[in-house]
Amino acid sequence: MGILNAAPNPTIDDRSSYSSRRFVCLGGLFALFLIAPIFVSAQTGSSAPPPAAQSEQSAPPCSNAPPIMKRGSEAELPPCPDPAPDAPPDSLPPSAPLIERARYVAFQFAQKLPNFICEEYMARYRQQGSDKVLIDIVSAEVVYSNGKETYRNIKVNSRPTDKGMMELGGARSTGEFASMLLDLFSTPTDAQFRPGGSSPISGYQAQVYDFRVQGENSHWNVEAESQALRPAYQGSVWVDPATARVLRIEMQASKLPSDFPMATVETAVDYSSVRIGETSSLLPVHAETLGCQRGSPDCSHNIIDFRNYHEFKVDFKINGVGN
Repeated sequence: MGILNAAPNPTIDDRSSYSSRRFVCLGGLFALFLIAPIFVSAQTGSSAPPPAAQSEQSAPPCSNAPPIMKRGSEAELPPCPDPAPDAPPDSLPPSAPLIERARYVAFQFAQKLPNFICEEYMARYRQQGSDKVLIDIVSAEVVYSNGKETYRNIKVNSRPTDKGMMELGGARSTGEFASMLLDLFSTPTDAQFRPGGSSPISGYQAQVYDFRVQGENSHWNVEAESQALRPAYQGSVWVDPATARVLRIEMQASKLPSDFPMATVETAVDYSSVRIGETSSLLPVHAETLGCQRGSPDCSHNIIDFRNYHEFKVDFKINGVGN
């Protein structure tokens, strides 16, 4: 079968917001950063109309030139507005390839994801082969607000700590909520998809797509001890044919240099529809990360569950003078 490209048009604005995914391994510093554009265009080559020349002509004059000191009464031009992100089409035809519809749904996920709070439980294991030894359990409240996630009420084995999530010793990870999904379908990543048959998962008969990302397009920063690189990676994505929603993503780093301290770097996230307030959103419910040291049977294995999603609201009260 031929290779499918889910991002045919270079419509990503490089100045868009970014989020990161991190993983640090036991036995020395080992960090993974997956830098993913938050805004992913869902337009395809056939559904994106050309820009109207009339709207460009009617735009008010503006200037992004630096300010200068000048004499006279000539009015300065207002600054030009930032270009708006590409608007998605109202819908994709049912005949569109499933991987394209999955990309569109992922874009909608990014645009409509509400602010929320949930509970995270991360069990950290030291693993050799199939034998796992539990080290500890890290729990926290995850606050997702305006595209950013923060952690509060962090506990290790039910004991409160004043350290941040990335300040804890041992293996830890953050950023499972949007980075992996959006980066997979982003134009700069240029993931090459190949149909891999169907497979049952979470009660669905999903379509599986295998994918590869070249090292020059990778946004996955891997750091171990004093070394850092952006490896190529491969993996699989499970898509529900009925809704085009992604149900699971698996990723494995490939072509790691022989002198790199880590021989294996893998991660996976399971997604499900979660109701927050009046809306249903595609959100992670389970994740795993695995990192194995080169020349050693020792691996770090984190098993993460996300529970009790609910809407996050901030109330502001401004009291006037004399009230």
